[in-house]
Amino acid sequence: METKETYRVYGYRWVVLASYLLITAMIQLLWATFFSVTTAAWKFYGFTEAAKGENAISLLSIIFMAGMIVLSIPSMAAFEKWGFKKAVGFGAVLMGACGVLRGVFGASYGAVVAMTVGFSVAQPFILNAPGLVAGRWFPENERATANGAGLLANYLGMAAGLLLTPVLLEKGMSVRAVLIVYGIASAVSALLFVLLAREQPPTPPCSAREAARADFGEGFRTAMKKRTFLVCVLIFFCLLGVFNTFFTMIEPLIGSMTRGAVGATGAGVVGVVVLFAGIAGSLVVSMLSDRDRRRRRLPYLIVCNLIGLGGLALFLLLRTFAGMLLAGALYGFFTIGSAPVLLTYAAEEAYPTSEGTSEGLLMFAGNVGGVVLLGAASLLSGRHTAIMVCMAVLSALCVVRMFFTKETKLEKK
Repeated sequence: METKETYRVYGYRWVVLASYLLITAMIQLLWATFFSVTTAAWKFYGFTEAAKGENAISLLSIIFMAGMIVLSIPSMAAFEKWGFKKAVGFGAVLMGACGVLRGVFGASYGAVVAMTVGFSVAQPFILNAPGLVAGRWFPENERATANGAGLLANYLGMAAGLLLTPVLLEKGMSVRAVLIVYGIASAVSALLFVLLAREQPPTPPCSAREAARADFGEGFRTAMKKRTFLVCVLIFFCLLGVFNTFFTMIEPLIGSMTRGAVGATGAGVVGVVVLFAGIAGSLVVSMLSDRDRRRRRLPYLIVCNLIGLGGLALFLLLRTFAGMLLAGALYGFFTIGSAPVLLTYAAEEAYPTSEGTSEGLLMFAGNVGGVVLLGAASLLSGRHTAIMVCMAVLSALCVVRMFFTKETKLEKK
């Protein structure tokens, strides 16, 4: 008969989580390097026409997203075959190596593109793994919080890229010098992960039944047969797609919503507010869900996304900078803040599929959603109000679908 002595929660789980969060933030910073300095970047690389230069810098972001789409499923298989430490360690070391080389050869646009391809390969091995850390090291009542910390690191990395790069350039550093700084930071973060991360604790943080997971093939087939998990995939396709589209087009969208009253710098500030509100929301909503006596996830998802939908609507209704900040804070805190609970809910619905497989499928769907929605936005030919309306409608449909979704729990002995 199973007793409490058969499992234990270890304090070292926070060290493992911290080492993982560091490389997660770093890969996002590398992705967001040129977000707020597009013009300075294309001029540095010798482009003379704005359209060609902007397309060249945008290509770097597209490469990142393409890597997530192409390699998400292979990364899931790698988690099962190699384990957490080796698979994520591979991504971390590749990120560090490419970061250093991007800095060394940072004066060449071709070299930057080549190293970005390397980042795109490393990214899914890093970003698809927060559920593995949560599932292997944390008890059930802390897993949404651990997942929330993983998404928090994503947001911090993006915010650092948005804010730090222009500050360094204003201090007199060249684009190549900034890339060298980021390369050194990426190598240090990779080294810390390799030294500090561990595959799993000596004993699981929960009962053996809860800790058991299916292998990749079986887990994938199991997840694909579970209707509620497929609903989660569809919801993540829409919500992450909206998020990626919003940030990719944030400057023209905010400018159009305010009829030109808010420029590029103001739009960047709105973006940072959205991210930091998302960070705060991730912590608060995750802790509330984890502390729920019945371990419910769905009610929190419904309430948060309903309020977040109101934030999206306010982007359409308010025309001032203050209005954009209010809308961004609501959208960030509630919609983005509920994302870790959605990841945890999907993982629980997919059980006994491993967290690496379930979250990898969600991230794959979300990145496909970003590409699809960005493609659809391009067909609207600059009609930014129509784009915002479409994103709000998609988000509303997700909330409606949540109302008709059921919630199940991990079996407990």
